[in-house]
Amino acid sequence: MTALAARPGAGTGTGSPHVAEAAMLGRQTRHELVSLVRTPVTLILSIGLPLLFFVLLSALIGNEVLDPVQGVRLVQFLAPGMASFGVVMATFSFLAVGLAEARATGVVKRQAGTPVPRWVLVGGRVCAALVLGLVAAALVLVTGVLFYGLVLPGRSMVAVLVTMLVASASFSALGLALATALPTMQLTLAVSNGVVIPLAFVSDMFMVGAQMPPALSTLGWIFPLKHLTAIFSDALNPYLTGSGFQLGHLAVIALWGLLGAVVATALLRRDEDRSTARGRRAADATGAHADAKVGAHVGARARRRAADAVPRRSGSPSVVELLVDQLRHAQALLWRDASAVFFAVAFPVVLVAIIPSVNGGGDRLMASGLALGTFYAGTMAVYGAAVTAYVNMPQGLAEDRERGVLKRTGGTPLPAAALVTGRVAGAVGVALVTGLAIAVLTALAYRPAWPPGLAAAVLTLVVATVCFAVVGQAVMTFVRSAQAVIGVTLGTLLPLAFVSDIFVVGAKFPTVLEWVSWIFPLRHASAAMAEALAPDVTGTGLAFGHLGMLVAWTAVAAVVLSRRFRWEARESGHTARTSRR
Repeated sequence: MTALAARPGAGTGTGSPHVAEAAMLGRQTRHELVSLVRTPVTLILSIGLPLLFFVLLSALIGNEVLDPVQGVRLVQFLAPGMASFGVVMATFSFLAVGLAEARATGVVKRQAGTPVPRWVLVGGRVCAALVLGLVAAALVLVTGVLFYGLVLPGRSMVAVLVTMLVASASFSALGLALATALPTMQLTLAVSNGVVIPLAFVSDMFMVGAQMPPALSTLGWIFPLKHLTAIFSDALNPYLTGSGFQLGHLAVIALWGLLGAVVATALLRRDEDRSTARGRRAADATGAHADAKVGAHVGARARRRAADAVPRRSGSPSVVELLVDQLRHAQALLWRDASAVFFAVAFPVVLVAIIPSVNGGGDRLMASGLALGTFYAGTMAVYGAAVTAYVNMPQGLAEDRERGVLKRTGGTPLPAAALVTGRVAGAVGVALVTGLAIAVLTALAYRPAWPPGLAAAVLTLVVATVCFAVVGQAVMTFVRSAQAVIGVTLGTLLPLAFVSDIFVVGAKFPTVLEWVSWIFPLRHASAAMAEALAPDVTGTGLAFGHLGMLVAWTAVAAVVLSRRFRWEARESGHTARTSRR
């Protein structure tokens, strides 16, 4: 936290308290922005993700010329949605997750003991979110102008700027309300993205001219995201005239922001009252605690005597027992993290429900004869497995490394192979649960015919999950921090998902992207799954060529992992033995 003067006006050159507090607000805002730069995952989700989506979608479909006379390209109608998505992610998600993390790590509690006013602390986060929202939207627009022929009409630039400011403030207030309402950072991360990303699909942010069902269209107009996209779309539309101000849409966005501010204020006051009450109870309990320590000491001695009387197990556990224990441990770690459960399980299920619905329905047949709902069921199962095995599981292992868990295991009978195998098996278990949930939803929502290659699809999902898990752990050995691990894994998975027939189907990629996508395992996993689920599948339904590539990636990554992870375990064991001496 920044060092701020306790005396109003100190260090500012003036005795005015208003000027001093304004200076405090400026320094607090700068502190929040500096802290953001040191958090790679926040940068990826708030700035990198919207820009990445825009670049990928623009590269795929954005350079098509719609009007040769005026030179209007499709990117002219794609940029408003991506700029809106950037504002929302950089304000709502960033502020909600950042404040929840500060509460979980005790930063908010320590800040409450400083002479800095509460409104400065909260205002610093809000101002940082405003700056971030402007930067995220500006990056999308500037990238469109420089590389994809986007035209910014001068008539509406003032309206665009005012809209970005109003929307940033409103979504920041909603982010504050969400962070103060939820108890943990993981749950806040899951809920914030679980709200934004599904609503983005029904708010015209990712698709241009899609015909959505009436119920989804009405749902989109209830929330502020679609109103923000509508303002940006009209402001950048070259065929419209006027200033670009849409007072009706702005009013809806502002009302949502006012609601968020009221809820956040009430919840912050509630937390302050609870903190004061806890302090009084702690003071009253000090004397009782001293008396209880004597009784606890006596009880502990009695328990130790009773424990000594119980026969202890002799010998070391078997390798099978160690492997089963690691499998249970890995499962517990993955299911305990709410954000991991959302991105790996809930998010793919939600996309299976939304994407086919906004693209003509799940029963619409593709050129291959595969129903759209069935196709996305397969690709989303692969994507969920990749998130679990390639992103979440290596991140958890890296966190164990940072906390010294791996170092402590050097003095235990647990082999490194059992630890790694248990984590891989845990990821496979979560991937199968995700696939089952997707299959149930697909059967209920789209009622497809029973795929004759269902067994091949299950085997493909298992082979792909093992591949993603081993590759993810190998990548983890090259990256030292858990934050950097999730930055590297998520930063590679999302671009590959766009060029591997996961999110975008039937797009014509540039030759370079085609070659790149076929090098990595994600494209082979999605292709193998599509072949297994094809209605006219013959034989076993196994795509041996694609599965062979997955096995090859697994073998190479296993060699890297065995050398580097074993070195880490040996180094940890040496450190543990040295410390015992």
